[in-house]
Amino acid sequence: MSKANSRILYLVGVGICLVATIPLVFGLVGSTTTTTAVNGVVTTQLISFGNATLFWLAIGMYIVGGITAFVGYIGALIKMAQLEQWLWLILLLVFSGITMLVYIFAGPETHAGSLPPTYARSS
Repeated sequence: MSKANSRILYLVGVGICLVATIPLVFGLVGSTTTTTAVNGVVTTQLISFGNATLFWLAIGMYIVGGITAFVGYIGALIKMAQLEQWLWLILLLVFSGITMLVYIFAGPETHAGSLPPTYARSS
C-alpha cells in the first residue's frame, strides 16, 4: 500500500473516531445511574441511556473508524517491511500512534539501501 493510501485511511479513521465523540456525549446526556458502596468499594451502575440510538451510532462509528485506521496502519507496516526500513517498522510497532502520524507526513519512501537520485553513482 502506498504511503498516500495509508495517510488517507489513517486520517479518515481517526477523523471518524473524533466525530463519533459528539453522538456519544449526546447519547449519554440524561442517563440514569445509581451508586452503591459495599465494604468501602464504590460501584456505579448505568440504569438507562439518555438516548440509546445516538450511543449505538457512536459505537458503530468508533468501530468503522478504528477498522479504517487499522487498515492504514497495517498498510504502513507492510510497506516498511517491503522497503526494508526496519527501524521504522520497529518504531511503528512500539509507538504506533505518534510514529504513524510522523510516518504519513515525513516517512521514508525508498528502499533502505538506495541513495537519493542526486547522489546516485554514475558509471
